[in-house]
Amino acid sequence: MPPVPPRRPPRLVTVDDAYLTETATGRLATIHHLDRWFRGAVHDAEGALVRASQRTLGDPRGTRVAADPDPVERRPDAESLAGTWLYGGTWAAVFGHFLVETLTTLWPTLDERPAGLVFHSNFGRCVVSDWHRRFLELAGWGDLPLRVVGRDDPVSVERLLVPGRAVSLHAWAHPEARQVWERVADGFRDAGGPDRVYVSRSLLNAERRREGHRRPIRTTAEHDEALDAVFAGHGFEVVHPQTLSVDDQLRAVASARVVAGLSGSGLHQSAFMPPGGRVLEVGDGRTAAHPVPMQVAVDAVMDHERCFVSGSSGPREVAAVLRRLGL
Repeated sequence: MPPVPPRRPPRLVTVDDAYLTETATGRLATIHHLDRWFRGAVHDAEGALVRASQRTLGDPRGTRVAADPDPVERRPDAESLAGTWLYGGTWAAVFGHFLVETLTTLWPTLDERPAGLVFHSNFGRCVVSDWHRRFLELAGWGDLPLRVVGRDDPVSVERLLVPGRAVSLHAWAHPEARQVWERVADGFRDAGGPDRVYVSRSLLNAERRREGHRRPIRTTAEHDEALDAVFAGHGFEVVHPQTLSVDDQLRAVASARVVAGLSGSGLHQSAFMPPGGRVLEVGDGRTAAHPVPMQVAVDAVMDHERCFVSGSSGPREVAAVLRRLGL
């Protein structure tokens, strides 16, 4: 089951003379953990908020809350986009968020090709990389121009198709998200990939240590290397996603029967393994005692069997779990 029961299924809304407000974020006057607001959504010709366009955050540890005005007054200097465009929700620069939030908003199957894709940036940040474009191509949208609305560039659109969000971050995923992930993985199902995959963070963490990464690294080098050895000894292919192309990452997981890894974005690639597979999540320093809610939601909608191993477990304990599971 997902961490939060899903709300009503997403639907596709058509908005004529749509207006996309600029992205903004700021602080709230509160001492509690919800201490930031953000905005950036779609409004109709009268300025009313199109609620299907709003981003829903489901992490109870989160600090931000949506604060889109309703109604909104249009800026006269907004760029105009002619024709029919498809709204893709939040453009996430980082891999895990793009996989679960951005891609899955592009779930509709349309009778007519839109003129392009338009998104809101993630709290004002926008990076468009080759791997983003490859995922869009595999999802069926790679030939379309992109427009990402940032901090000071609102946009009006002649006709906008607005899909409801298929994923609420850390809360649930609807079947529409599964349809997108399966579409992306479909061409790699028979690519001769491994049966068991361990998504390793050892090389990534080593690089972060060398560079003095500003974010805390949640495991030690010795623990990372020991886990690589444990899973390799149990017949898992140890993969380092950051060293692989999108296609090679998909080849590694699209036919796998079992995918394992530390809690986090890398393990979200279980979305691309066949439905009904088995997922082994090993906790890390951030979520040692419980699984990442987004991972649970991904595996729930994909009908995967799950096992969580506490981050306090040493390599020997992880090996013992693998033996008990028959792996």
